[in-house]
Amino acid sequence: METDPRRWISALRTSHDALVTLVAALSPEQLTAPSYCRDWDVAQVLAHIGSGAEIALLQLERALARSPQLDRADFTVIWDRWSAYAPDDKANEMSVWDRRYVSVLEGLDDETLASLRMSLFGMEFDAVGVVGIRLGEHAVHSWDVAVAFDAGAQVLPTSVELLVDRLPFIAGRVGRPEGAKTKGQIEVRTARPERRLLLSIANNVALTEDVEGQPDGVLDLPAEAFLRLVHGRLDAGHTPPSTHAEGIADLDELRQVFPGI
Repeated sequence: METDPRRWISALRTSHDALVTLVAALSPEQLTAPSYCRDWDVAQVLAHIGSGAEIALLQLERALARSPQLDRADFTVIWDRWSAYAPDDKANEMSVWDRRYVSVLEGLDDETLASLRMSLFGMEFDAVGVVGIRLGEHAVHSWDVAVAFDAGAQVLPTSVELLVDRLPFIAGRVGRPEGAKTKGQIEVRTARPERRLLLSIANNVALTEDVEGQPDGVLDLPAEAFLRLVHGRLDAGHTPPSTHAEGIADLDELRQVFPGI
C-alpha cells in the first residue's frame, strides 16, 4: 500500500481534471442520459460526486479543527440541496466543489498530513485512508459517467495502481457470499499492476495477500477490471477479452458476490 498521501492526492487531482474535462464537453441532453449507475442519469452521478466533495471538505475542516464530525442529518440537508439542482447546475457545482476539495488537500503541509486523523464509519483513518476513500468513490463514479459515452472507457491507471491495494479492505465489506453457489478459494492474478490475491468465499467474503496451497479456482484479469468487479461494474459487455477464469472462478457468480455499491 502506498503510504505517501501526496501520491494519493495527485491521483485524485488527475481524476478530477479528467472528469471536469469530460463534463465540460457534454450537452444538456447528455447530462440527462443514463449513466452506468442503476436509476441515476449522468447529472445525478455528478451530484453524488459533488455532494461527496462538499461533505468531504466539511469533514476535513472539522478534523483539522478537532471538532465533531457531521452526522446523518447534516448529510441529508446537503443531499437534498444537490438533488434539487437542475442538471446543468449539478455539473457546474460538482466542478466547483470537487476542485475546492482537491485544492485544500494540496495546500496541506507535510506535518498536517502526517497528523491528520478522521473518524468515519466507526473507524479512524489517516490521510492516506481519507484520500483513499475519496479516490475510490471518485474513480469509479467517473467511470460511470465516461462509459455512458465510450463503451471502452477505463478507470484511470493513476487511480488503479493505488486503489488495487485497497481492494482487500473493500471486498470484505461489499461482498455477498450468498451470491455464489460454490464456496471456496480463488487465486486472483492481476496485471497492470501485477498482484496475487486470495479471494475466499464462505460464510463471508475475504480478500487477502496470503496465497498459499492449492486454490479452488484462478482468475486472471487486468487490475482495472478487478477493481470494477469488486465495485459491481464488470458485466459481460465490459469484461476485457484477456480475462481468464478456471475452476470455481465463475464470473457470473462473482458478479452476484459483488453486486455493486
